[in-house]
Amino acid sequence: MAAVVFDGVWKRYGPVEAVRDLQLACPQGEMLALLGPSGCGKSSTLKMVAGVEELSEGEIFFDDRPVSQLGPGARNIAMVFEDYALYPHLSARDNIAFPLRVRGTAKAAAARRVDEVVALLGLEELGQQRVRDLSGGAQQRISIGRALVRNPELILFDEPLSHLDGDQKVRLRAEIKRLQRTADLTSILVTHDQSEAIAMADRVAVMNDGVLQQVGTPAELYDSPANLFVANFIGEPPMNLLRARVEQRDGSSIVAGEGWLSELDRQSAVALGALAGAHALEVGIRPEHLVVLPRDGTGARRIEGRPVPAEVRYLEPRGDSDVLTLALAEGGLRLTAEVEGPTGWRSGDAVSVILPARSLHLFDAESGRNLRRRS
Repeated sequence: MAAVVFDGVWKRYGPVEAVRDLQLACPQGEMLALLGPSGCGKSSTLKMVAGVEELSEGEIFFDDRPVSQLGPGARNIAMVFEDYALYPHLSARDNIAFPLRVRGTAKAAAARRVDEVVALLGLEELGQQRVRDLSGGAQQRISIGRALVRNPELILFDEPLSHLDGDQKVRLRAEIKRLQRTADLTSILVTHDQSEAIAMADRVAVMNDGVLQQVGTPAELYDSPANLFVANFIGEPPMNLLRARVEQRDGSSIVAGEGWLSELDRQSAVALGALAGAHALEVGIRPEHLVVLPRDGTGARRIEGRPVPAEVRYLEPRGDSDVLTLALAEGGLRLTAEVEGPTGWRSGDAVSVILPARSLHLFDAESGRNLRRRS
């Protein structure tokens, strides 16, 4: 398996810049997810790796070898697609063996390799069944087996779970992750589904408008988003984003918005000291980090922060948690909170909400940059 490096890669379609100056590495044995909305550049990036799209500028390396001048067949890459691309009249085993037959591999060697892949994927019971009689999840496992059988340097997954239902999707993404770790596969996954990327990938590269926004582990993206786009794209429910400004009150630095305020911790106050006054911020806070209390303030003394009056507008039970839509009493600003449930609150209930200073993300409203990002 090879490491993959993108060095200043551009892809242009006429005047449209689909990928812009991509600098990114996928180490050997890692699963890297390319995540972003439709049109962000992730599919163009995958096609350039596969060799079905030419680079407009830059280079892609497998280990230390430049590959931009190599055709798809010379790159020793396997792809797994969302539509399986199997031969329905053939058995599971014959589908897996097909690339070896095309290559002219000796029958005995091919049979041994197919046995290894079938065992690795736990497909022994399905080996002689025709794929048209199997579930979507089983067919995709066979598709993965066909990709693995010829020992590729790199496996590319293009939205591999899109056609599966909820249970099959959860089971297969766990199976792919187990397989990737067991076989030490270098792989790149393209998806628009953040839950899929977070569950399967070692690291996630978030793209938007052809530009790499941030690359990191799922935890790094969630806890320390580089900018407003990543903050809003990663997380369900999404991060609350509030327009605010920095002020000095009674010797303390605070961030204040329409109908709410929160004191800053010392580190943030020092970092933002020069921004006091007119500089506009976007303040972000994850729904689970909001503290929601009865309006009388019971429990507020145990929490750092100033209670802000609010009203419950909507409650969505999620088993062990409740997702609340809150409207601040002053200004009517809407916030989403996720709290341990069941809470017993109902629409119309008066509550107080606290935005703890330690949980705030502070973004420059103009550039979108996270001013408090932990390195």
